Amino acid sequence: MDDYVARNKETFNRLGSAATDVAELMRVTTRVLPAFQMLLAGGRVLDLGCGVGHDSLRLKRYQLEVEGLDISEVMLAEAKKLVEGVAFRQGDFRTLPFADASFDGIWANGSLFYLTAEDLQEALAEVYRTLKPGGVFFASYLQGEGEFFADSLYHRRYTLEELRRYYQTAGFKSFDPSLDTGSEAYLSILAVK
Repeated sequence: MDDYVARNKETFNRLGSAATDVAELMRVTTRVLPAFQMLLAGGRVLDLGCGVGHDSLRLKRYQLEVEGLDISEVMLAEAKKLVEGVAFRQGDFRTLPFADASFDGIWANGSLFYLTAEDLQEALAEVYRTLKPGGVFFASYLQGEGEFFADSLYHRRYTLEELRRYYQTAGFKSFDPSLDTGSEAYLSILAVK
């Protein structure tokens, strides 16, 4: 299973934005972004798993200082064409290339379910490390149990109970899964460091 991240990167580079259900994730963004923005104490936000930059663009429209990170160079090249004024960089969720307490908020819509449970826990620890005290973290996950491959992309479904444990272990002091996103496929969670 160790090479699944490299395989996912290769697939994202091949498929681009066709790799995800963009329409469903856009509905989640539209419903959650106002609440996320209102909770922020400052304006520096990381779009974690930014893909081609759809959410980066929406975050920027809220007058936020956005940075985007994705594993796929091809998707990042598209993001750079779509969104001006956002710094995009290539990187791995498990080892974020940012200093401690860099961001007021981290936005991960439809990106972390491409990680195994073990790697997700590493990524959550990195999110916690790079958030400022009181920082806000939004993420959406495929709801359910088990792992599967689609278009040779690794996916992992998560239950609320398991995510609650992982967030507590990472150190988050608040965990709110009660967001109404209008989606039954995704668990959407707002958390605070």
